[in-house]
Amino acid sequence: MKKLKGAILLAMIVAITGMSSCKKDGTSNPTGVAATVKASNFGFDGTGATTFTSTAAGMVKVGNLLTISAIKDGTTQSISIVLSNVTAPGTFSLLQDNADGNGAIISKDYTKPTDTALNYSTDNASSTSVKGGGEVKITSLTSTTAEGTFYIVAHNAAGKDAFAEQGTFTGKLN
Repeated sequence: MKKLKGAILLAMIVAITGMSSCKKDGTSNPTGVAATVKASNFGFDGTGATTFTSTAAGMVKVGNLLTISAIKDGTTQSISIVLSNVTAPGTFSLLQDNADGNGAIISKDYTKPTDTALNYSTDNASSTSVKGGGEVKITSLTSTTAEGTFYIVAHNAAGKDAFAEQGTFTGKLN
């Protein structure tokens, strides 16, 4: 469990640091970032849902490990998904304690990765012991691109919830 949290946290920090330090090339996306992540139903702590759009997301595939990291445009809110055993399109569980060690973090402020009140993980349970979870469906995967859908239900250390539903991702793999 701690190993998964550490791997997700490290992947999130590396991917987001790389995205936030990218240089603009005159187009709408930073150089080297060619992915878009959206969720039409996104929120925290039982508040009303908003949309999540990241036009400067990053997707990295190393071996069979796929990481999707996105910062909501104009905010410090982020979504990070780490999937293992990705070799072809398919459905990947984010349910707490899944056999593959897949997971996701939704953050209110990605610049504060150690603040347990601001970071919500599928590895945590709610205050009423409802497990975190979700699902990622990769509908297209090549050596250079990925595309799919997702939903995430995550909890912070206090058991409060965050969610991202009706999510999509598409773009180039780095």
